[in-house]
Amino acid sequence: MKILNLVKKYRVYLLFVLIIAISIFLRFHRLGDIYVFNLDEEYQASYAWTEVLHPHRIWIGLVAAALEFYIGPYVVYLTAILLGISHGDPLITAYFAAGLGVVTTAAIFFIGKKVFNLTTAVLAASLYATMPIFVFFDQKYWNPMFGPLVTVLLFLSLIQTKQSKWWWVVFAGLAGIIFETHLPPFPLLLIGGWGFLKHRYWQDLKLLTFCIVVFLIFYWPLLVFDFNHDFSNLKVVTRLFVTNSQSKVSFNPGAKFGTLFDSMGRFWYLRPGSPNADEVNFGCSSLSLSTGFETIDKYTRRTYAPFWLSSISLILLLIFLRKNLRNADDNCRILALFLTISGFFFLIYPGGSFEYYALIFLTLFTFVPGILISQLNKKLAVGLFGIIIIFSILGINTVLHTSDEFSLGPKKKLIAEVMKIVGQEDFAIEGRGICHNYEGWRYLFKVYGRVPTQSYTDDSLGWLYPKEIGKEKPAITVILSEDRIPLKEDLSSLTSVRSGGYRAYIRKK
Repeated sequence: MKILNLVKKYRVYLLFVLIIAISIFLRFHRLGDIYVFNLDEEYQASYAWTEVLHPHRIWIGLVAAALEFYIGPYVVYLTAILLGISHGDPLITAYFAAGLGVVTTAAIFFIGKKVFNLTTAVLAASLYATMPIFVFFDQKYWNPMFGPLVTVLLFLSLIQTKQSKWWWVVFAGLAGIIFETHLPPFPLLLIGGWGFLKHRYWQDLKLLTFCIVVFLIFYWPLLVFDFNHDFSNLKVVTRLFVTNSQSKVSFNPGAKFGTLFDSMGRFWYLRPGSPNADEVNFGCSSLSLSTGFETIDKYTRRTYAPFWLSSISLILLLIFLRKNLRNADDNCRILALFLTISGFFFLIYPGGSFEYYALIFLTLFTFVPGILISQLNKKLAVGLFGIIIIFSILGINTVLHTSDEFSLGPKKKLIAEVMKIVGQEDFAIEGRGICHNYEGWRYLFKVYGRVPTQSYTDDSLGWLYPKEIGKEKPAITVILSEDRIPLKEDLSSLTSVRSGGYRAYIRKK
């Protein structure tokens, strides 16, 4: 009886600990094998490694390719610190990303409990902790990894401004972090900006000053960059609406809706046994790519959601929005606005139809099932609660049985085998693949083997290591292929080694 009383008394803490434990286990389980390291991670690591070798001041980080908008340099510095600790081994960054995912799970639980109720907290945090789409993205170290946490904290800070005006300083700091990490949460600032103006907080000069200073703590490097580069970032709006044939962006809400609708089904279920690298790589889906990749789905094992599952999510969303966009409950109304703004801007953003752009929308959506269920009668609520637990169990099963075919584990083994064949001779690397072509090979060879004299990625990343590029092509070329695809040339006569979903062909002059 005492045990039951203790469980009842501390049920919130016990549920929190259980959910966080599951979140930790799923995000760190086999992480050394299944870590996805490709071109984005290689770019970040190579850029940061220049800081490790020769610490110097930089004003920008990576670029949002479609808009040519540079984000701030703080993540580059963070990456440099991590790689400096690990002597360049990128696995440490995977552990950081997974840990950030656990923090996001905790934040969702806390926000759900504080802003809504315990049912919402448990269900939202459980969904984020166990759904494979969140687990797999949380295991990627790149700038977008901060998006879910920044988004839910933006929501919390805006809610809390009703309790204390000084939460606007937190909101301003998070606004600055967006420009240091990833831009998709940016439209959500419109909601806060409108509230700040409407309720005349700007008239409080002390508050306004603090908000500006905190924002500039994060944004000031970009101001320096703009001042010295003809205000390149500030001209992003003009690039956004370029419609000529030379534009790198395209306005296609139909394609975006296809991706978003599919992701709303993938929210609930991903197939067990598929490579996690196929699930999170935007190049592994024809939905992401407008032309030239019509055959991509023949080879990838990415999960496409059934129509009925996506429809369930859409129905839940529409019910929630209909009830709450004009609801007297301000907390639910703000969440509805966040969902509406994030979904709308995803649809109209003239860039690629990439699922990771929709990740902030999906993160906000985790609150919706719990809120709706908490408003039902007890019997129906218990039944629906049970259904969501079943989806969580299925999600856990998918994470535990994901394939590492195109992840770090097989890459390390392949590099070790190639090094045995190549020995101490100079070599170049080339790539072959459809969605697993640019796989971070040069950086990985540098860490786990030897630096290639030349690489097929030197044209795009060579500016980061110009002194390491050989002037003449060496006698040995290592061709790294996504082994499941047909090759345009016959390489069957060459010595080859295979690991996971990759095969390396060694060509000698």
